[in-house]
Amino acid sequence: MFHLDKEKFRVGMRTTKSGVAVGLCVLLFKLLDRGSPMLAGLASVFALREDCSQSLHHGIRRVGGNSVAGILGVTLIAIKDFLGLDFSVDFFGTIIAVIILITVCNVLDMSTAIVGATATFLVVFYNIDDTEKISYAIQRVLDTVIGTSIAIGVNYLLPNAPQTPSEN
Repeated sequence: MFHLDKEKFRVGMRTTKSGVAVGLCVLLFKLLDRGSPMLAGLASVFALREDCSQSLHHGIRRVGGNSVAGILGVTLIAIKDFLGLDFSVDFFGTIIAVIILITVCNVLDMSTAIVGATATFLVVFYNIDDTEKISYAIQRVLDTVIGTSIAIGVNYLLPNAPQTPSEN
């Protein structure tokens, strides 16, 4: 059954920073009339880590993974349009693209970005209208850059929680 651990019921600095980062994404997107802040908000939560160095490390990998995914998605769409083979490219192309995506992420030391990059590829390839795929791929990477930048800024500006002697 479920067990409620009352000692884990606390709001720490990383949780607070995540909330602030997402809120800043919402504010920025509203001010810029940029549309939905969902992807930037997700990027900020994924990028926000223990310190600025770790946030930068994970953020760069996430942006890189989404960039590779967007390029693969757009490339596969171009191949599909050129060959005119809908199901064959959907089936075999997706298999090959996911394998390439995971391999490239591993080779570039971006394994932490594989899940998000795969989601980006699948959304670009399957859920976006053909006329908007390239624009969406670019906007998705840009939203990731925005969310990651906000997370790094929040992590830099807000203090870290003090460490206890056992955490040193």
